[in-house]
Amino acid sequence: MNVLHTECSMNWGGQEYRTLLETLWLNANNHQAWIACHPDSQLFIKGHEYGVPMIPMDFSKSYLLGTTRACYRFCKAHKIDVINTHSSRDSILCMPLNYVHFPVVRSRQITNPIKKSLSYKIGCRKILATAEVIKSMLISKGVNAEKIEVVGEGIDLKEYSPSVDSTAFRKEFSLSPNTPLVINIGMIRDDKGQRYFLESARKVLKTHPNVIYLLVGEANKDKQLEIELNQLIKNYCLEKNFKMIGYREDIPQIIAASSIVIVASTGTEAQSRIVPQAFASRKAVIATKVGGLPELVKERETGLLVPPANPEAMAEATISLLDNTELKNKLAENGYIMAQEKLSFSYMMEKTLKLYQKAKLLPCHQKTSKKDKKF
Repeated sequence: MNVLHTECSMNWGGQEYRTLLETLWLNANNHQAWIACHPDSQLFIKGHEYGVPMIPMDFSKSYLLGTTRACYRFCKAHKIDVINTHSSRDSILCMPLNYVHFPVVRSRQITNPIKKSLSYKIGCRKILATAEVIKSMLISKGVNAEKIEVVGEGIDLKEYSPSVDSTAFRKEFSLSPNTPLVINIGMIRDDKGQRYFLESARKVLKTHPNVIYLLVGEANKDKQLEIELNQLIKNYCLEKNFKMIGYREDIPQIIAASSIVIVASTGTEAQSRIVPQAFASRKAVIATKVGGLPELVKERETGLLVPPANPEAMAEATISLLDNTELKNKLAENGYIMAQEKLSFSYMMEKTLKLYQKAKLLPCHQKTSKKDKKF
């Protein structure tokens, strides 16, 4: 199958990373795939680093008809079977192609409020939602439920596993094998909840002073929160126990070294790639009751759930796992089983390919509901 991914975002995050990994997988498994995005975007730069076929296209405005024509010419020349759009402007620009023999699949990977539903209702033949909560949001906006299929996160079970050697990472930070390590991984921004992660650490360390906390990640552009967090660490005198280590490529080793993985998001969050990564590494997870996180983290089965923006509850959950090894191991084992059964990248991509095939078989002009006709 020949697939063209499109993305208008200029930034780098989980959505862009998943698109990159999907393209790599397709090209490694007897398919052909490309990514079309702005030549100055982080995705374009990263794609070249990974050896992905990148097509420079300007999706900076939703009315650039030259971009639509360029997409059409590319799809015709390369016999594209499916166009998978990922964001607003590229989806709008690719809408006409959906009616000229190039099926469009519209992905939705974030839980932000849906402001415009046109590209979901009439601009594509199928919708790939990365969490059940996103499907529900789309249905509430009048999108036909039969059009939407959920394909959650998937990870490489060889890259993330209990056998990953974390010795070098622990040595780098002078951590003994028995030092409890609590980590949070993600882009530093308000909705990722790093403030509450820090506040919960402050509470935990009053009774468990041997625990080490690591905050992994960096801000994309606005560094203000990053600066504030660094200052709070100093104000709280937590420099020895709480460390911000910036962006890292060795995430499998970091997770392997950890005792507990915390996802502290307060707003937008689908299923989070960190959760299946932790599950596959057989690590206990604490997550907030946000977005699609509860779809993977089942209370006292595969992890612990806490209210968002509640450092007291997060601290209490952390202490319960630090003090109860039996519970921590049980959650880690159950998460590991789930990862093996349902969270492999290959499993995710096989579901994606089935969705692509369904989109190909659908006619260009689908019936629309009365709600759709208003648009």
